[in-house]
Amino acid sequence: MYFDKDASVTDIEGETVAVVGYGIQGRAFAANLRDSGVTVVIGNRDDEYRRDAVADGFDTRSIAEAVAAASIVILLIPDEAHPTVFSADLAPNLREGDLLLLAHGFSLRFDRVDPAPGIDVALLAPKMFGRPIRRRYLDGSGVLAFVDVVRNTTARALARTLGVAAAVGFTRYGVLPVSAATETELDLFQEQFLTPLLLDAVRVAFEILVEQGCDPVPALLDMHASGEMAEMMVEAATIGLYEVIEQQGSPTCRFGVQRHLGTLLGEDVRGKGRAILAGIRDGSFLAALEGEAAADYPSLDRYREEYRSAPLTRAHEEYRAVLRSA
Repeated sequence: MYFDKDASVTDIEGETVAVVGYGIQGRAFAANLRDSGVTVVIGNRDDEYRRDAVADGFDTRSIAEAVAAASIVILLIPDEAHPTVFSADLAPNLREGDLLLLAHGFSLRFDRVDPAPGIDVALLAPKMFGRPIRRRYLDGSGVLAFVDVVRNTTARALARTLGVAAAVGFTRYGVLPVSAATETELDLFQEQFLTPLLLDAVRVAFEILVEQGCDPVPALLDMHASGEMAEMMVEAATIGLYEVIEQQGSPTCRFGVQRHLGTLLGEDVRGKGRAILAGIRDGSFLAALEGEAAADYPSLDRYREEYRSAPLTRAHEEYRAVLRSA
């Protein structure tokens, strides 16, 4: 892994960094870079995010203008917009020796962008969303990131990428070399297998309790909304997934956990996980995503309607109303 001792902001001294996309991650990247003394220009279309960048005091331009003004470009717009924006705004304005950084390997793994041969290309993928990237920078810590040098035309691609990582605060925690292909598969698998599994586990636990006569709001609080489980998982990220039960739980808790651990998910769940990973690797997910995007994401609209009317959501709304009235 690379840490602060292995990286220096001086490796990008005198360079201008274009942050393309001022959404949740872009805002955090830009603020941290500026606070580290890096010259930053924001590239964003004319929308509310662009107005946020102006209000935050950044030199804000069209995407094409920002890329033309910079020698390092960080692409932080949604994956589905990469091909169109890259062809229209990045490719004509990237110059030989520039460094293109992507915060997710999706477009590299599936060949959705094609930088010219003279451009350095690297992955710098934080394993955290935007607000903690900013918050932990301000408190003197950082977040984990993955790095992969995909093309090293200048022989300085890694040093410059780590310079950006140091400026954003990633090397305070650690930057791990991971290929863009692997990072893509890990990220998509987490989103498509682990996250739905966790959400469904909370939902099923809540529904069982309510079916058996428990009041919905206390059930919601104990299963999820109190934050106890979330705090346990945060602690587990530091001390270990199994160790957190050993260190935090009473004998009653530990006995109850170990009694059922390994019994609730059968081989059918493993099979579904393998099928999801296979679909990521063979391009089936990409084809489905492109079809969904072409139809303007109808399944997302259905999802919103379903979760908004779900009993768990109604219980959470009732709980929030109590908090607001307090």
